[in-house]
Amino acid sequence: MLKLEELRDAIKGEIFVQEDMAKHDIKKVEGVADILVKPAGKKDLAKVLQLLRKSRFPYVVINKKGRVIFPDERYHGVVIVTD
Repeated sequence: MLKLEELRDAIKGEIFVQEDMAKHDIKKVEGVADILVKPAGKKDLAKVLQLLRKSRFPYVVINKKGRVIFPDERYHGVVIVTD
């Protein structure tokens, strides 16, 4: 099981818990993510993905500038937002 502290210690980017995605200028995406991660670059993204895959924690990667199809309800997992 992935611990939030482990994720926080592993990366330099930002981590938000039970976060409204509309606060992050993600086009046409509403709803709440259990955990929202904004990696600080490619190395951070690689670390996040490695930890999530190892722990089999559900996740989705979205680009805040692109088009996405995303449910408006809560996402039970990690949403990774890239620039």
